[in-house]
Amino acid sequence: MYLFLLGVISGGVLHYKNSLLEEFLINVLLNVGFIAVLTVVLFLYSTFIMKKKLLETIGVGDFLMFIVFACSFPIGTFLVVFSTSLIFSLLLFLILKNKLQYKTVPLAGFQSLFLSLLLLLNWLFNIVDLYVI
Repeated sequence: MYLFLLGVISGGVLHYKNSLLEEFLINVLLNVGFIAVLTVVLFLYSTFIMKKKLLETIGVGDFLMFIVFACSFPIGTFLVVFSTSLIFSLLLFLILKNKLQYKTVPLAGFQSLFLSLLLLLNWLFNIVDLYVI
């Protein structure tokens, strides 16, 4: 829980420092709205297609990581980074699935690894301004 709060606060501060207050609030609201729609789709899929409860198919930590992403970036960057982190997580899981003890995707862990690598590479090489998009 502390890491979640640290992630939301530090990501939110970075985002806020690079934008206006109104822009920051609108971006966070749109991002959280996107996550809400995604959650409804996941709920419907897990309930009617998989015949499981939502929290049997995706963990609370995964949703908390989604919130960290939502608070950390403007809408354009959020959509690109969020979807890229999902692809990264899938590829990493496919590579490591034979070595993992559990056959579930540690999505929050893989996404946090992706976010850490992205921020580190961007800080070292200043590839792109993540808060302009």
